[in-house]
Amino acid sequence: MNETNDNDQKTQRLSMRIEGMHCAACVATIEKALLQNQGVAKATVNLLEEKATIDFIAGQTTREELEELVASTGYQPRRASMTIALSPTPRPDEWSYITKTVEAIDGVLSVADLAMTGRLVIEYDEDLVTLKIIRRALKQIGFDIAAETIVDIDREAMTRKREIRYYSYRLVFALIFTIPIVIISFFPQLIIPVLPPGITPAVILFILTTPVQFYAGYPFYKSSINAARHGKTNMDTLIMIGTSVAYFYSVAATFLLPGQMAFYESAAMLLMFILLGRTLEAIAKGRTSQAIRALMDLQPQTAVVLRDGEELTIPTDDVEVDDLLIVRPGAQIPVDGFVIEGQSSVNEAMITGESIPVSKKVDDSVIGGTINQTGALTMQATKVGHDTVLAQIIQMVEDAQTHKPPIQRRADAIAEKFVPFILLLALVVFSVWFILVTLTPWFPQLNWVAALSFAIAVLVAACPCALGLATPAALMVGIGRGAQLGVLIKTGDGLEVIPQVDKMVLDKTGTLTVGKPTVTDIIPVGGVDAQEALSFIASAEKFSEHPLGNAIQQYAEENTVQMLEINDFDSITGKGVRSSVAGSIIEVGNDRFMQENDVDIGELEPYLAQLQKDGKTTIFAARNGKLLALLAIADTLKPDSTQAVQQLQRMGIDVVMLTGDKERTAQAMARQSGIKTVIAEVLPGDKAREIERLQSEQHIVAMAGDGINDAPALAKADVGIALGSGTDVSVEAGDIVLVRDNLIDVVTAVQLGRKTISKIRQGFFWALIYNFILLPIAAGLLYPYVVLRPEWAALAMALSSVSVVTNALLLGRFKPIPVQIPNNVKEKTQPQESKLAIDPICKMKVKTLTDLYSDYQGSRYYFCSAHCKTTFDANSSEYASEDLTQLKK
Repeated sequence: MNETNDNDQKTQRLSMRIEGMHCAACVATIEKALLQNQGVAKATVNLLEEKATIDFIAGQTTREELEELVASTGYQPRRASMTIALSPTPRPDEWSYITKTVEAIDGVLSVADLAMTGRLVIEYDEDLVTLKIIRRALKQIGFDIAAETIVDIDREAMTRKREIRYYSYRLVFALIFTIPIVIISFFPQLIIPVLPPGITPAVILFILTTPVQFYAGYPFYKSSINAARHGKTNMDTLIMIGTSVAYFYSVAATFLLPGQMAFYESAAMLLMFILLGRTLEAIAKGRTSQAIRALMDLQPQTAVVLRDGEELTIPTDDVEVDDLLIVRPGAQIPVDGFVIEGQSSVNEAMITGESIPVSKKVDDSVIGGTINQTGALTMQATKVGHDTVLAQIIQMVEDAQTHKPPIQRRADAIAEKFVPFILLLALVVFSVWFILVTLTPWFPQLNWVAALSFAIAVLVAACPCALGLATPAALMVGIGRGAQLGVLIKTGDGLEVIPQVDKMVLDKTGTLTVGKPTVTDIIPVGGVDAQEALSFIASAEKFSEHPLGNAIQQYAEENTVQMLEINDFDSITGKGVRSSVAGSIIEVGNDRFMQENDVDIGELEPYLAQLQKDGKTTIFAARNGKLLALLAIADTLKPDSTQAVQQLQRMGIDVVMLTGDKERTAQAMARQSGIKTVIAEVLPGDKAREIERLQSEQHIVAMAGDGINDAPALAKADVGIALGSGTDVSVEAGDIVLVRDNLIDVVTAVQLGRKTISKIRQGFFWALIYNFILLPIAAGLLYPYVVLRPEWAALAMALSSVSVVTNALLLGRFKPIPVQIPNNVKEKTQPQESKLAIDPICKMKVKTLTDLYSDYQGSRYYFCSAHCKTTFDANSSEYASEDLTQLKK
């Protein structure tokens, strides 16, 4: 149980496994019963997970009372349990002390000792208790947990297997009896010669059908009787009444009404087809949680820890913060931490969705559950247990799957009224047909048994299950698939609303851009190439602590520029620096600093105007009083930002930039990224008001930004999307959290939301159209042209639920679809990344082709990222070429 605060009252949250639910009416019954308890603040029941999440006020009710409430509705609450073997085996007089020690652990619900076998059976709250906690308590009194301990880890999978086995056994049993029942019903002459005197085929059918009715049909009798005991109805009520009417009428026809036609085969086939549907449904529902189970399987069971110079293999649960771990090539990283020795590449696809392995070196962070590929690593653990990124992702996904969005609540409300409506409809159908066949001459070929058959068909054809499964099935699969792609959906509400978004507001700094200054241009003069100029400038900035000086240093390192000897260093606040580098006096600073030192910068003024127009910070460098170079520094766009903006626009979403930066800087970034609407110079506290203003214009607004600085705006937006850092996904703000700091995943989130809602609507459509079409046919409205026998109505009902869940499972194949941009549009957009190109003149490595001059002197120019004086006219060359050497000089 987790503690929360609700209206200044101390509340606790618990999760409870519940067995026996099959439709939305079951969900509504349990939720209503729980909410009748005055101590319950909130109760949400998930049909597919068979799990209730309950917020209750501490002191006003207890878990035991809530479990009794659930049991009183006819469903079975289940507790998580584990059976642990102790080492060494306790003496008889020690068991009492051991039991009391374990019972004292917060979250342990009950403890039973099996002294004869040296084991403890523990029931516990799975939100509070882990095997590690119990082991720690036992170690304090001199005992440990033996290797043969059985922990009910994958409870959902075990429950699903038990459910499949439960229904499949009864299905096989029903099938064995139903085959001869059908044969005898349609070909009674086959057995008449061998029957003893006085025994009719109907008696044989009675003998064969009775075990099917009461053994194969036992689950439906049990569930419906429990519901009726508490004044409730559910899907099983319809099945029980329909099959019982068919069976007991046939019994009466056999023994009390000679000459009347019995339909034992209908009763048997009804149950067989319904059991077939339940079995297939249980199999399909088990597959909806494959994504979450795949995440759980990512954590390795053991870790190699370095203690006192020795390598020890221990359970991952025993790893402590600051432990040193050895991770060999091919092994999974057990917990979160950072590298202290070694170098390798790590496959993080299972956590971040990034398919390309990430290089790791000393001081780089690593995530538990990812796979070390090439080199051996020694790492130090920083987060273990529930604090790891993987554990946080699993918890977030489970919480989201438990959360019930508005669309599901509406479906549950419909399903709750559905069963009573069908009972009433069946009674009306029987009454109308009874009158028609007994009191009118219109249907002389029918008798009152036909009225009974039509009523039974209505009872078993009705299917609230499909209606109740449409939303949770699609949400579970969609949320799980999102987690695999690095898109963590915290609530189903966000997934429901995001397809309707028509305004996507993006924060600039850190969302669209890298978030730190980067050298974008270097234009040398006086016959010096860019490499040599950068060598002098970076050396002069060696001891600078200014962010712009650090940006120059980093850029020099990336381009492997040779650092020269420096003798003197002087920093002039607000202006620049002066250093003696390799015998030359180097001055680096702003234009005022150059003017004070009589350095003529006129030669670079044509470039200066354009760079400043683009919102970049310009820095001049001089050597021995002569102009050396012009540098431009700016917070650059992330590599995929422009593509993300283009794709959102192509999907019909208007992209808006929201920033506190100056208008000129914001407009420059907007031009580069293709954003048409800019809201600049907005204080952090006013961003939420801008979101509210857009909403007042009847827009559905999504906001993507930093989960901390932009928290108020994210909370105000209809959908808040928080960009994570990969190692911290625990941001509070936002309906959706992106594991990667990558705007392309915003596109993925929108596409996934649209696909998920599409599947939900398809499920609703098929569920409703099925009922709208089959119920009139089952009621006999198309008689004599189309007649739906009860057994075929049961088959159709069973398959409708299976089809809805199976359709939802197709979401598991979802892949983000790149929005295709025509070639004639490409020429007007930001050039793509060029991975291998080298500027043929200045020989600098080209990381990105930058469209600096969108329309300069009638030509379109592209520069290398170093911005030497060489320009390339792209008008006479194909844009698609990524090799600068193919662009004309």
